[in-house]
Parts: sequence; C-alpha cells; structure tokens
Amino acid sequence: MDTDRDPGSAHVHSQYPFAVPVISDVEARTFYEARKRSEFEITHTQGPICRSIWTSPVRENVPIQRERDAESVANSGNYNSQNPHRTLSKTTVFAVMANSVMRLLIICTLLSSVRSRNADIKFDEEAQTRLVIDTSRTIATVGDLFLCATLDWWPASKCDYGSCPSSGAGILDLDLENPRLEKTLSGLAPFMVRLGGTLQDRVVYDVGNLIPAERCVPFSFNETALFSFTGGCLRTERWDALNRLFIKTGVSVAFGLNALYGRSKSVARVQVVGPWNPSNAERLIRYTRDRGYPVIAWELGNELLGGSALSGKIVPPELYASDAKKLRKIIDKLYRDRILKPSLVAPDMYYELNTPELPEFLNASGEGVIDAITRHIYNLGPGAVSTSEMISNVLNSSRSESEVSKYEFIEDLLKEHPRTSAWVGEAGGAFDGGHPEVSNSFINAFWYLDQLGTASRYNNQAFCRQSFVGSFYGLVDSNFTPNPDYYGALLWRRLMGNGVFLVDIAGGNDDIRAYAHCQRGSEGGLTLLVLNYSNCTRHHLDLRLLTSFDGSEPSSTSKKSQEDEYRTLSSEAFESRDVRLEYHMSALNGTATSRIVLLNGRPLILTPSGELPTLSPREVNSESPTSLAPLTYAYVVIPWANAPACAATEIS
Repeated sequence: MDTDRDPGSAHVHSQYPFAVPVISDVEARTFYEARKRSEFEITHTQGPICRSIWTSPVRENVPIQRERDAESVANSGNYNSQNPHRTLSKTTVFAVMANSVMRLLIICTLLSSVRSRNADIKFDEEAQTRLVIDTSRTIATVGDLFLCATLDWWPASKCDYGSCPSSGAGILDLDLENPRLEKTLSGLAPFMVRLGGTLQDRVVYDVGNLIPAERCVPFSFNETALFSFTGGCLRTERWDALNRLFIKTGVSVAFGLNALYGRSKSVARVQVVGPWNPSNAERLIRYTRDRGYPVIAWELGNELLGGSALSGKIVPPELYASDAKKLRKIIDKLYRDRILKPSLVAPDMYYELNTPELPEFLNASGEGVIDAITRHIYNLGPGAVSTSEMISNVLNSSRSESEVSKYEFIEDLLKEHPRTSAWVGEAGGAFDGGHPEVSNSFINAFWYLDQLGTASRYNNQAFCRQSFVGSFYGLVDSNFTPNPDYYGALLWRRLMGNGVFLVDIAGGNDDIRAYAHCQRGSEGGLTLLVLNYSNCTRHHLDLRLLTSFDGSEPSSTSKKSQEDEYRTLSSEAFESRDVRLEYHMSALNGTATSRIVLLNGRPLILTPSGELPTLSPREVNSESPTSLAPLTYAYVVIPWANAPACAATEIS
C-alpha cells in the first residue's frame, strides 16, 4: 500500500485481502482533517479545535418519526435515521455486525493516524470551575407566573421565506380538543399564556355594538394593508372555548387589546393621531369579568411605541399614556368590588437603549396607571440566515451581554416608578418566525434558558416565550409534540422556585453561565441551572454555598480567595449520605440541531398515550463534583443546602 496516499482515498481498504466495508471519502476525511465533512456542516468552533457542532442536512419534520427514532435509541442504543424500522434476517444481522466491526477498526486506525500526524488538533479538555452561591439573601423574587408563552393571531396564510409554519397554530385556528395541547399546557401549570402579537391591533371583538368602520370579519391576506392583512374577528363562542381550555389546564391569561380600534389603518399614515376608542375593549373586559375567565392582565397594543416600532404604526408617548389612562379607569370601574384585579401592562415594545419613548411614556402615564411595562426580545436577529450563523448567534456572549444592558436600564428606570414591574412580553430569539433548524432544536436552549435566568436575575415578573405553538420557535410543534426547549421549561417549572440568588463564577469563566433559585416546594433547598457553552471543555464544578454575607457583592476579579472573604459552606462539609439531584440535558448523538433531547442519556418522548415522560434525576453523592460535558446544561438540586433565604418561602 502506498503509505503516502491520502487516508481519504476510496482505495483505503485495498490492503485487506478479504471483504471489508468501504470507508467513504467523506468518512475518512472527517477523521483526517477533523473539521471538514461534506455530508454534515460545521456550524461553530469556539476556542481551540476540540470538537465541532455537526448538524444533519435532513430535518426531522415528522413528529411521529422523531418519537420512533427516540424509541429506537431508548430500546436498542442505536439510531438509524435512514430506516429505523428495517427488519433484518439473522444472516444479514451477522453480516451487518461484521461490517460494523471492520468499519470501527478502520475508523480507529484513521483516528490514531490523525492524532499522530497533527499535533495541533485538541480533543475534549477538562477544567475545574468554582461557583459561589450566596444563600443568605435573595437578590430578586419572581412570581409563580414568571414562566409564560405566547399564542399568536397569525392565520394559516401567514408565510415567511417560502414557508407557512403558522398553519393551525393561530388563536382562531388551534384544535382546542387535541389532548396533546391540553397535556402540554397543563404540564407547565401554573403557567401564563399571552394572547397577542402583531395582528392584535386589527382584531375586533364580537360583543355589543360595533362602530361602522370596524367590522368583525375574518382575516384576509392583503399585501398592501397594514400588517398585510385586513379583518380579524374574535367571536364570543371562540373566546368561551379558549377559556374552557385555560381553566381546565390551570393557565392564566394576559390578553393583548387592540389599541388601534377606531383609528386609521392606512399604511401611509405611520404616526397615529386622535384618541383610541375603548368601547369594544370595555365590552370584552366586562364579558370576561362576568364569566370569571382567568385573565390576569390586559395589555394595550403591540409594538406601537418608539421610533423603531416594528408594527409600522407609531403612537407618541403622550398619546399612548392618555390611552392607558382610559384603560386604567375601565379596569378600576369593572373590578372595583374585586380583591384582585387584572394588571394593566404596556407598551409591548421593542426597546432600544438610549431611546426616550419608554421613560416619556411612564412619566406621562403617572403613578398607579401602569402595573407592568413589557418589552420584546429578538436579539438573535432574523431567522433567514444560515444554520451556522444562527448557532453562532446563539452562542455569542456579546448578544447576551447587550441584552443585559437593557435589563439593567429597565431595572434602574423602575426605581423611579416603584409601583411598576417589568415583563418580557414576547421573546423568540430570532424574528420572522425563528430559524427552521435552530429555534426548535437542542442548541436553542443556550439562548432560551440563559434569558430565563437573566430575566429572573433582574426581577422581571414574566418571561413570555414566542411562542407556545406556531412558527419555528414554538415550545411545541404543530402536532403539539414538545420541542427540546419545552423540556427545559418543564424542568424550570418543577425545580426553580421564586427566590433568586447571586451566583459568582470564580475567575469570570466565559464558558459557564449559572443561575440559582430556591428549590421549588422545599424549605431551604436550592436549584442551580448551569450551562456549558464550550464545545471543547468538560467543566467540573466546585459548588460553594455562602451562608453569611457582609452586604457587598463578591468580585470575580478579586485576588483574595473566596474562603478568605466569606465564610463558605462546601459540599465536603456534609455527610456522604447527602445527595444532589442532577438533570443533565444533551442532544441526541451530540447533534446541536437535534430535535430530540436526552435527560441523563435517555431520550425524552411522549408516552404512547400522549403523556409527558418521567423526568428522573441522577442521584450524586455530595462529595463528588458536578461534571458538565461540552455544550450541555444541567439543573442541579441541592435539597440539603439549608439556604436561610428560602425558609418557608416556596410553594409546590
């Protein structure tokens, strides 16, 4: 054999005098070059080359097929994406096994050759990372309805970039009798659903008398119209049916009202003038109150405030404040005999730093009018980019840091308005429906869960994922089968409580992001969410719990050790009988864009009857470190933390 031959040659098997499986050019070159492969796409490389994120070019479009693939993994440990249901004879089975063994031997030989020829290629590294959690006090407290998702008004004819992923997902089109919809909603309860979106400012409610200019007719596509649609009608029968579902599943509702009712819908007139007509909204609110429907917030308008308003309509801050005062009077009047009344939230804007409209709106509204300000987050940019670019955006720390600046501004702004809280009213990561390979896959958790943690860290009282169902960024797909982020949200709901702690990552390691809350349903327990953004390094986490604190935040850059600065409580201080509960989440086959997520190595799929799978933790001795593999995340529950700030504060 020519020893100088490229290992990727099609004749790499010619040295063997017997039949062996042919290793393709593609397979051989994968190991020889370590980062190029024609049947897969390298989507991101972070730091030293130690692994690449591979994404399959074939999308898993059929939910049932996704579940069958996962079942194949669960039952046999093998995954055959070409034909997972193929039945083989015994002879064929032995032939396939022999083929596989020979293929493995050849690949190992090639891999050994790669390591000897290219000393610059690095494989998984390991690092010790210390996390210090101050359990003596909480830095924020979120409510039980912090976890939220949206339902949008888009009809089936809403399309982006040649795809129409909203079919059957709009508020008016949802199959409300589908048992999977009921089970996935109730699984997240207590949970909030925000009904709204771009078309909410076209929707008319079929209650009472309507003004002649606003007819209650179905949506109709018209590319020259505002939002590219005319019409929009919510019939009382549909509103009744929606609320039956919400009551049955334990869901609370934030409803987005039409703030353009009675106003011009002309695309030529961007600046809105003249007063809002609240008559239609008032009738819907009265109807809802009389029937005891679970609406806990009324939102006024969608993306109408600010010079960068995405809706194509701009309501000036003073005029918007005047509209909000009208709605405040309506809510106060209709709920005057109720102990609890729905919140008034606005303006559901896309906020940019250093723009004046939001502070002007709050100042013009005055105290006691706005219960919560809401903003939208699409910091990953448009969905119409390559898969590699979108994954790079997800893992890019600068995009997360830029959003932190907005959280900090809102937090400071509300110090001047102490009766008003902050919400994230809509957050999809990538706008225009999300990305078809990323928004519905495992890797998106590194955007979504990081934003959940950041929003709670800055005392936001709601984070509404765009969307629960619909487009590519739904928590569930069009058949109400959970996408990977659904299970991340489900674990958040079950494990993360209301109290939020400060987490200090010693040395400011950029690979790791971590968030800690009181353990839900436990007095004194603690839950840590930790994400490993490195595609190279396995991090062994040394968890330290502070039980006393002098009032100043620990500094990541301080040269003085944490042990010297604070009295710490590490896991070694506890008896070996104490255990942690760990929920490690990873992608099937390590494929970043997989739509199947593994919990402690087992695929999460619905049961044959459509029930949610059991989410079982791994019990780990307290003396062992938590180890987090590259590009995975974990929830770590420490029931024995004895966190003083969590005593008697959590509910189940």
